[in-house]
Amino acid sequence: MQIALVSTDQRLVDELTNVVYEKPFGWQIFSDANNLGTKLKEHAYSHVILSDRELVYGELEELLEGLQGQDEVMKIIVLLSNYHDGSINEKYVKMCKLMKLDYILPGRSTAAIADEIRAWVDGASEGGSKKVPPGKLITFVGSTPNIGTTLASFGVAAMLAMETSKKVGYLCLNLKSSKLHRYLGREEHYFTLDGLRAELKAQSLTPERLLHVCDKPKEAHGLHILYGNMLREQAEFFTPSEIIHLLRVARGAFDICIIEVSAYWDNAATVSGLLEADSKIVVTTGDIAHFQEDFSRWIRQVGAVFGLQPHAFELMAVQTDRNAKQSEFTIKDIRKETQLHLIGHVSRHGDALARCNQGKLMEMLNPTHPMHQEVRGVARKFADFYKLPLRVNIRHDTWFQKLITGKRVVS
Repeated sequence: MQIALVSTDQRLVDELTNVVYEKPFGWQIFSDANNLGTKLKEHAYSHVILSDRELVYGELEELLEGLQGQDEVMKIIVLLSNYHDGSINEKYVKMCKLMKLDYILPGRSTAAIADEIRAWVDGASEGGSKKVPPGKLITFVGSTPNIGTTLASFGVAAMLAMETSKKVGYLCLNLKSSKLHRYLGREEHYFTLDGLRAELKAQSLTPERLLHVCDKPKEAHGLHILYGNMLREQAEFFTPSEIIHLLRVARGAFDICIIEVSAYWDNAATVSGLLEADSKIVVTTGDIAHFQEDFSRWIRQVGAVFGLQPHAFELMAVQTDRNAKQSEFTIKDIRKETQLHLIGHVSRHGDALARCNQGKLMEMLNPTHPMHQEVRGVARKFADFYKLPLRVNIRHDTWFQKLITGKRVVS
């Protein structure tokens, strides 16, 4: 079996050809994509790896159509780059999807690309590309740190578990400031993300193992929680391939999984968590520095480097005030500035900080608390969108309720 690699990036060539694969392969390196087309007439390749840097859009599309027409069995993967305008990047992604081609999004390191290629080649060598497990991933990212992203994302996850009959996961991938264990009153005897480092590095984590180490709060049956990294000094050592492995295992373990990542995009968890997500939610507040400056700097500027366009995100507002003064910004202002679809909001609750510090976050999800309906509304939208069956609640009315409902009004 032979692999054709079309790239002028010598570092990438060295990285790919020195990766250890499950089966031995022969390599043919091309610096000119046109030479590949000529060589194919006299030599067959099992895999073709093609960088989009070597051809303009129209030429690349024509070459790929020719490759598919010439050999239907050949596996093709396109390495997308951020050398193009954001709108052009979208065209490349759309082209790959329409042609049913595998592709790697821009913004990843050479080592991360090599790891993905290895997994792709080893999967394809077994008779077809490895199927992505069916579970859905929803990633929450804050425009700004410490604004209530954990409260909002966890509330949605808990409501999904309470409202649906599916298995719901919650992964805290905030590598430097995880606080959820404290908010839920779990000060000891809980498993955290750093405990999986060895399995993530070896790419050996299984859905069964992930389910086993997750916390299962009795207040939300069906919810499984993996608490965040406690070794803050090692946050930068998590690699994209490790995070991607975790997320793909999570797809196999849960029907739907909520992921919280850091507002700062300087780590593998934030970038990979957003790239892998089926739905991306940006959380922000009515502070103009948050929904204007921070949103623009992170989502519009940094996100575009990784091929993530602003319109790929949904919006959730937190710390909102129904009785905002005329001089204060409202949800309408946030929507107008961000140009995103608003899926819900969480009001400013005066008891939120105290309850979280006391380990009583779950009390805010009780039906008697105002926050319950706010996060329940968002959870219901996801349940509808992903067609998750709602849990059937059978309640037996008391004799008094039957008496009240059974009365006839006599005029």
